[in-house]
Amino acid sequence: MFKRPVRQTVAFGLLAVMLLSLVACQATKPLPQPRRVVDPAQVEGSAQSQRWDLGAIHYEHFGQGMDYREAGLDPVFLVFKNKSLQTPTVRIEEVRGVGADGEYLAYTLDEATTLVFASEAFSTTMANASRTGALGAFLGAGLGALAGTIGGGDNIWKGAAIGAGVGALAGGAAGTMANSEADLKRTIRSELTQYGWNEEPIPADYTRVGYVYLPAGRGIESLKVIVRVDGQVLPYTMRIADAQPPAAQ
Repeated sequence: MFKRPVRQTVAFGLLAVMLLSLVACQATKPLPQPRRVVDPAQVEGSAQSQRWDLGAIHYEHFGQGMDYREAGLDPVFLVFKNKSLQTPTVRIEEVRGVGADGEYLAYTLDEATTLVFASEAFSTTMANASRTGALGAFLGAGLGALAGTIGGGDNIWKGAAIGAGVGALAGGAAGTMANSEADLKRTIRSELTQYGWNEEPIPADYTRVGYVYLPAGRGIESLKVIVRVDGQVLPYTMRIADAQPPAAQ
């Protein structure tokens, strides 16, 4: 009289299996990566002075996450080592990418996100993630290279690929196409914001890193920046170094 009906038992069993499968499909957070601070003086083509050193590295896609160059962006990783007791600033509006046919302004955050969202690369990424039902896992694939890059160190050469913030999306095994697109847009804007160049004054004896977003496909090989400090306006030009592919495991 206390036995559970066979159908109910089977139903509970199937539900348990489905829940376990769903948990197994969830994207996991990557482990924290060591992040030794970059020395821009070691970056080929850097600009150096008594007070600070500046280096720039091209973004490169190594097969993880979305390829931002295909979306129309040429992100350049800027590294500023302040060796002085002063607090200089670098404004995005005063950054120029130098190409074969002239100079180009850096995009603002709003311009960069608008360009990405309107691109075919974004549509393809969203469609692939929605079709496979693994948006979180798809985006998480790009985390490893970036987590080691932001903050600098030797990892800067292991792929300056922009990826989602650590732990941004925890799965996406279920959801509609509309939800997937909204999630992807939130994630992209979040990463472009989080890893973009910070215009706040750079503290004394401090190294700051961040991306400036330039137009892709313009042959940009040099970066011009204006450093403002204590009423001075100081121009610097540096050649943009190429990122090196990650070493074979």
